[in-house]
Amino acid sequence: MEVCYKCGKPADFICPDCGNKICRAHMEKRYAGPDRGFKSRFMCPSCWKKKQVKLNQDMINAREYKPKTYIYGK
Repeated sequence: MEVCYKCGKPADFICPDCGNKICRAHMEKRYAGPDRGFKSRFMCPSCWKKKQVKLNQDMINAREYKPKTYIYGK
């Protein structure tokens, strides 16, 4: 199970650009007003600091994410 890089709680999203695992509490808000029907309301905090916009609709869902496992044999 993936955990948030800031608090250690279960992560909700994995950013495909920077690879950070983030929970909803530590995501950066895209829009502070009432729900207007946007697909995504949050952005990656690391990419946001670098002036890049990476919305949560483009991120990998961490709860359903299964990393690839490699089995080496003879």
